[in-house]
Parts: sequence; structure tokens; C-alpha cells
Amino acid sequence: MGTDIHGWVECRTWRDGLDYDATAWCRAISLSMLGMPRDYDGFACLFGVRDFQAMWRPVAANRGLPPDTSPEVHAEHATWAASAFAETWLTWPEARAVDWTEPAIPLTTHITRYHRAPDGTLRLIHHHDWSRAFARASGINTLTTSPTDLADDYPEGTEWTTGTTLYRAERACRRDAVPEDGPWAPVWAAMETLAGVHGDENVRLVAWFDE
Repeated sequence: MGTDIHGWVECRTWRDGLDYDATAWCRAISLSMLGMPRDYDGFACLFGVRDFQAMWRPVAANRGLPPDTSPEVHAEHATWAASAFAETWLTWPEARAVDWTEPAIPLTTHITRYHRAPDGTLRLIHHHDWSRAFARASGINTLTTSPTDLADDYPEGTEWTTGTTLYRAERACRRDAVPEDGPWAPVWAAMETLAGVHGDENVRLVAWFDE
């Protein structure tokens, strides 16, 4: 069963029914309009959802809906009834402050395969390799272990070489889970644009998940 994310970028501004100098949170643009797919790496890194291997310290996990959620977003969330879970929110200042170089919690998160050229330079072949070829080169049983199980005995930087192929234990950082040009780029762009008009503190993402 898959996991989907739903929600809206909200903006705090004037709206009909308010005094001329009052503001309230209003829905601005939905995650579906921004093309958000099932991005499990991003879900885990940002919100702790589907982080089955405890890879990340989530940025904004299980905060619930803000008490001042806009009426429209609150009503949409209510239509999901009991199927919605992991409700949360993330402000634009928080998103801007994320340290994308922060490493994952496990000391090893994946095995990368390279080709070594005659001059010694390495060319990336596959970023996440957990193949029989790696098992033969390393002597590790890839059927009964996972890359994160290797951290104690084979920390980041451990290498195995067979012929011109080099396998290296590596450790992901947040940017690997949420690439700069990945599916979250339109969300950040929308929030940044709204913040330029209404102020950083007046833009946030409100989201929830379902399976």
C-alpha cells in the first residue's frame, strides 16, 4: 500500500470578512497543483513518514494541524476522516533554515559503485548498489542485511575493489533525499514567491498523509 501527501501552502493575509487591518491564514496553492508525487525519501527526511530505517531526524513530524488553519484547508482535511495521519506544518523560515548537508543518522546508508579508469579516476555507475556482484566482492550476505546494517563494521568510506569496479560505503545527506531540482522544488519556489509579497513568517505548508 502506498502513501500519499496532501495539503496546501497557506499565506497569512487579508481576506473577505476581516477588518481592513486584520489578517488570517488563507489557502494559496495545493500540493497536487504543484505536482507532488509519492516522494518517500522526501517524506522520510522532512516529516518522518515511511522512515522505516530511522535514517533522518525529521524537520517537522506529527505537529498536528495548526489551530489557526484556514477554514478551507481544515474542511478538506476533514473529508479524509480517519484515513489521514501524520498531520503537520512547516513554516517558510524553517524550510529556509534546513541544513541540507546534515548527514543521515546511520554511519552508512548505501553502497555506491564506481568504475576506475586507467588514470585512477572514478566514474559513478550506480548510486545505490545492493547486488549479487557487490555480495561477491565484499563477502556480505545482501539477502539478510541492509546497507544501514553495515554502519558498525563498515563505516562511511569503506571500499571493496574487484577489477576496475570499486564499491564504497557512503552516507547520505538531506540533499540526497530532497534534491535541489527534485519534486519539492516547486513547493519551495511557491513559498518563496509568497514570502516575497507577504513576509517570511506569513507563509507555511500544512500537510497530512494517507495510505
